[in-house]
Amino acid sequence: IVECKHRMTQAKVPPPLYDQIQTCLYMNMYNVEEADLIQVVRRKRKRMTSGATPVIKNEDGKENDAPIQATDGGMMAAVDDNKNKEENNKEKKKKEDNNVQITISRISLHDPIHNHQHHWNQTLLPRLASFVDAVYNVRKDDGKRYRLLMALVKEQNYDSESNEEEAWKVLWDEMPWLRSCDTSFGRRGRR
Repeated sequence: IVECKHRMTQAKVPPPLYDQIQTCLYMNMYNVEEADLIQVVRRKRKRMTSGATPVIKNEDGKENDAPIQATDGGMMAAVDDNKNKEENNKEKKKKEDNNVQITISRISLHDPIHNHQHHWNQTLLPRLASFVDAVYNVRKDDGKRYRLLMALVKEQNYDSESNEEEAWKVLWDEMPWLRSCDTSFGRRGRR
């Protein structure tokens, strides 16, 4: 399995835990024990700097790297010079190659630090099963379902923290392990 992530600023070594978990999910789905997580960073070149040549695009949206000359009325136009185009394309290719950084990290289910396989079996799968059970329990019990729906509607309409807490209580009753999770509700200091 090869998982490819495109980053905006930099590759993270080691990759963030959430990306490792996503890769582990794929490994478990396909029953493999190792995968490569590839991070690609493409740095954009600055288009215009003082004294730089402006970028002209062709009709198809591609840049035209031919030399520029002023025309009547002060507009810029590309000079059709095949030799210059060829040289500029070679130079452009070299610059583009320098603007791409690729980092490859091997992710293993048996990693000695994260021990992904153990946590998959001992934490994630039981919590997923608990979540599914909670959905079915709330759906089949009118009292729980209405309590949750009313708390959510009140919280939405009145923006009351006590209503939000009531909704969380319904969820906590069904899934006690949620209390120890890093939820947005828990970050405000309520546990």
